[in-house]
Amino acid sequence: MSGVPDTVLSVIAAAIEDHRVLTPPDQSTPAGLAEAIATYLVSSGWSLTRTASTGA
Repeated sequence: MSGVPDTVLSVIAAAIEDHRVLTPPDQSTPAGLAEAIATYLVSSGWSLTRTASTGA
């Protein structure tokens, strides 16, 4: 599959679901969702690091 550990996918899924439930649709933005995901990952002990430059 994606090579992403199942535990990471579970944390991301929880962040998405909580954001969907807790954020009114008219206030939900892609940036807000990304921030929620990052917050959940970091608070779950995951480290967010860039491993290689892809030109982006």
